[in-house]
Amino acid sequence: MRDKYINLSGRSVLMVEDEEIVSEVLKEVMSPIVSTVETARNGEEALAKVIQRDFDYILLDIKMPRMNGMDFFRHMSVLKPHLTKRVVFITGDTESEITRSFIRNNGCNSLNKPFGIRELLDILAKSG
Repeated sequence: MRDKYINLSGRSVLMVEDEEIVSEVLKEVMSPIVSTVETARNGEEALAKVIQRDFDYILLDIKMPRMNGMDFFRHMSVLKPHLTKRVVFITGDTESEITRSFIRNNGCNSLNKPFGIRELLDILAKSG
């Protein structure tokens, strides 16, 4: 089972999440598995980080202040379209048809909150 996740070593993750506790837990879980974990509290912070460097994975919340996940994704897809397939949306907004449609139409992977570490690792292994 562990061999399945070896390919995550040496990888970088940008975690875009406004809920501090969720961000802290994800960072704690991801830090031993990947080389770099950077965080952003909203789409504006994330966009500044993406402009500076590419990431292997972008874990992206949908509902955030200042710039939400969908707006961030739209801006990023213009600036760095090669990163769009590296996005995994993480959301608690599973009832919204707008959210489901956006994720589906952009061909991104997604995880519904709450999710387990195994689900996260499985989707990252698939995305890489």
